[in-house]
Amino acid sequence: MNNLNMLKKQILLLLIIFILTPISSSMADSKTMKIIAIIPFETNSQGDISYITSGVLKMLHSRLSWKGNVTVVKTGTIIKELSGINKSSESKTIIKLGEKTTADYVITGIVTQFSGAYSIDIKVYNLKEKSFLTFYGQSKTINKIISEIDIAAAKINKKIFDRATVSYEKFKKEKTITEEDLRRMSPERMMPVRPIGEDEGKPWWKIW
Repeated sequence: MNNLNMLKKQILLLLIIFILTPISSSMADSKTMKIIAIIPFETNSQGDISYITSGVLKMLHSRLSWKGNVTVVKTGTIIKELSGINKSSESKTIIKLGEKTTADYVITGIVTQFSGAYSIDIKVYNLKEKSFLTFYGQSKTINKIISEIDIAAAKINKKIFDRATVSYEKFKKEKTITEEDLRRMSPERMMPVRPIGEDEGKPWWKIW
């Protein structure tokens, strides 16, 4: 009888382990997975350049998605959630969108066309830290601005997720990049460098 009871307890223990193991793994995955919400980019142009912003969204979705690590919220979901948000201010809109999509990061941007030249400004908001990074690119041709978007996505991957992509490695070979360069150089405008010893324990992301 004792042996039977012992066997029953062992079987029960194994069942508990079997049931809980996948749940624990799922919880671990959900904690490590980062979520990005990209708000459709604004345009600043006398003509219709919506085809560019549409291309920007598709590029950022494909280049920032990282299986098992980073997922990007579908544009249709973003538009639906934005329609139900009272856009009293940019920061409140971003925070509310983050809550609705459970996003860790929200990306906004604007594409400008002026005198035949193009520029793109991107902000990546860290909702947990309540801060953001800015990325900037410019070009005299439409073909080149596509390349600038690719570079910006590569820098976002590296700077935020420590992910070195093929595009980043290619860019790295073409330009010698140091931390100082990343904060100062064009096409990426970063936050100014703090004097040595000032707020050493705090991140250099700009508070918003």
